[in-house]
Amino acid sequence: MDKAKRFARRGVRSGLLSVAVLLLATACATSDEENSSSPSSSSTPPAGRADAPSKDNPNLLRGFRSWLKTNKSSKDDELAEHALSVSLDYSDGRSGIAKVLTNYGPWGRAESQVGPLAEAFTAWWDKDPAASSAHFLSQGGKTVKETALYAGDKPENLLTEFRSWVAQNTSGGRRLAPHITALTLGYGVKGSGAATVSTNYLTYKAPQTQNYLESISEAFAAWWEKEEGVGNVTVTSEDQGSQAEKELTPAS
Repeated sequence: MDKAKRFARRGVRSGLLSVAVLLLATACATSDEENSSSPSSSSTPPAGRADAPSKDNPNLLRGFRSWLKTNKSSKDDELAEHALSVSLDYSDGRSGIAKVLTNYGPWGRAESQVGPLAEAFTAWWDKDPAASSAHFLSQGGKTVKETALYAGDKPENLLTEFRSWVAQNTSGGRRLAPHITALTLGYGVKGSGAATVSTNYLTYKAPQTQNYLESISEAFAAWWEKEEGVGNVTVTSEDQGSQAEKELTPAS
């Protein structure tokens, strides 16, 4: 299953981008302005538009910035510098939320400044089901604007898919899966994308917490299947008393 395509592809398709935005750069080492690409799957049409072909970029921030800066785009090139990071957050009972950290502000000024960037991001997202809404944050981390991204009846939820996979494919997975509570993919300008998996394990209550977290990190690595876009995963306990980290092997 091509998760890098389904949940983290971002290029230009039909003049807009159709992918999930999901919080730091591609799994392949590239320059800040270079687009990383991953091959299109059979279920995903090649990214690109007739007058300005562009390959998918598994780093959401870089893909969005690239789209803003293309000569064929009608968007303002300067908008790209105002987006600092992009993340996709999933938790129980809701579809994904794309969070875009900007350098707008300080304080109340951000509300009046962020509009053009939010409009461009919404157009770029192109109603992809991997996130139902986008939250735009000022330089202080406050949400200053929200926009709707997808209003369909079948939104994607990466957490639900991962938890289901763990239950069916991991030793002891049916015991582990209910304790997985949230999943975040974060992308910034430099480095690889980072995945964070949250659990409701409490270190002081469960002596085996560290072993459980390590099992979940191993499961994530197997589930991710060497897809591009995310270079490591961190699994944490609810009380932050334990965590397990694992490097993810990028596609060759």
